[in-house]
Amino acid sequence: MSFFYQNNGEHLRLYTSVNNTFPSHLHRQAEMILVLEGGLSVTDGPGRYSLAPGQGILIFPNRLHSLYTAPEQGSRILLCIFEPDFCPHYRHYFQNYLPEDGSFDLKLLSRHSRSAAQALTALTEEYDRHEPIPAYLCNLAEGYLELLLADLFTSPAALPLQRQKSGENLELEQRVLLYLDRHFTEELSLDLLAKEFGVSRFHLSRLFSEKFQTTFPRYVNSRRLEYARELLAESNDSVTNIALDAGFGSSRSFFREFREAFHMTPNAYRRRHIRQAPRS
Repeated sequence: MSFFYQNNGEHLRLYTSVNNTFPSHLHRQAEMILVLEGGLSVTDGPGRYSLAPGQGILIFPNRLHSLYTAPEQGSRILLCIFEPDFCPHYRHYFQNYLPEDGSFDLKLLSRHSRSAAQALTALTEEYDRHEPIPAYLCNLAEGYLELLLADLFTSPAALPLQRQKSGENLELEQRVLLYLDRHFTEELSLDLLAKEFGVSRFHLSRLFSEKFQTTFPRYVNSRRLEYARELLAESNDSVTNIALDAGFGSSRSFFREFREAFHMTPNAYRRRHIRQAPRS
């Protein structure tokens, strides 16, 4: 799995996931996670949560978070990732507040929320998660999500929130991830990054090891590999060109890194995952 600033274009992503483990990342969308089976450990900012079936968490935009499934326990979860504008009535909560504790238990919410959670889970069976959600299902999902947010923000069992400070700056790790999301295909180094953010090379190296549990080169390679995977599945461009477009110095290094990460060659991945790419 990768760890980076996700910049998805869809207003809504809704799907179930099995045995999900996803290291530290953040994105501009809000994310609601509900455990359906097994157990899931989630970090959200400084908070750490162990979630059982029927429990979930609402993660606000641009919050550094991660997911971990213990192999001996397993998990099946519902993931709902959405733009704050998708449910406009609750946009101001995402813009002006942060949760003191974003976790929740469906048992403590209204029967309307419990029904909405079941309905959202059922919707995931009606379309291919790799394709855009049909408009009529988006409309249904918006209604169900509104019901859940009504409970989470306005009911007696609402999440404890604190108002964000006006003009509050993003933490260094968030700013670094945002920068790398814009520049990961370019030539990068810790020295360049240190100059960009006015901190020492050592400070940044420690940031990656302590906050992201990785090294700077592995981080950048992971972002490039994820981008290359998208290009392999969605375009007819040559593997060599994709390697260069993703920021790898040579196709040889790209093949080596790709095989190590995904246990197959780029060409094998393309044959297995190719979508109906436009012909040039």
